Amino acid sequence: MRLLVAVSNEPLAHAIHGALLAGRHEVSLASTGSIALAAVAKESFDAVILDESLLGISTEQLIESLRNARVSVKILLLTSTPLSKTIGEGSRWRALPDEYAPIEETPYSSFSANSRANNSDAEAEQRSDNAAASTQANVRRPDAALSKPFSDGELLSYVGSLATDSPAMIIRGNLTLDTTNHKAYYASTHSAISLSRLEYSLLEALVKADGQFVNTSELVKLIGGPFFEQQGLLKNALYTLDKKLTRAGLIMTQRGSNYRIR
Repeated sequence: MRLLVAVSNEPLAHAIHGALLAGRHEVSLASTGSIALAAVAKESFDAVILDESLLGISTEQLIESLRNARVSVKILLLTSTPLSKTIGEGSRWRALPDEYAPIEETPYSSFSANSRANNSDAEAEQRSDNAAASTQANVRRPDAALSKPFSDGELLSYVGSLATDSPAMIIRGNLTLDTTNHKAYYASTHSAISLSRLEYSLLEALVKADGQFVNTSELVKLIGGPFFEQQGLLKNALYTLDKKLTRAGLIMTQRGSNYRIR
């Protein structure tokens, strides 16, 4: 991919630059918002890696300007904002102020035919204003956000997820699951961990549990068939999966008949 790294912090910029070059990407650097905007307006980039601490312009304004300059560009925001406020599964980048505005109610008895007509016009106008505000908010949101600090593997996984033909992916730290092609990667997205179909299914189920323990009775449902006939197959797959994850640098924890990956 052709990438623009818009980062004012020089050590961070060079670290990202090196990681992306190692990932076989074409990389350019911009140290301020104005330089980044000029570069995107002049050249075609697949994505911009934007640090929220970039000098020169507010993050939301810059994202909007970048999209206006080149509508197809993807934006990965590097953020120190708490994860509950960053974009991702089950969360939003930022709530609009008017989403929390109180709704003023008017007693029914005060309505007349004219007032109802006026209110209908006002409601239509309000809906139009809300739609415009929502469109503007979407323009100011990044396509993805990566919380600092992060590893090279996390960075490359997030960048890969922005590609036009990117499969659906789940990223947990240095572990990346390609849920479209049923492959798992650790640290590098160039070489997949060698897993059987069942091992991958178990790994995906444990990753989706997001650090919580999963009982074998739940995991055995992934195999199908009678529970008691599949217990041996399940335990063997969990054993071999644990060995492969350990070699990759991951730890699977067992507590009785419960398993988890953190």
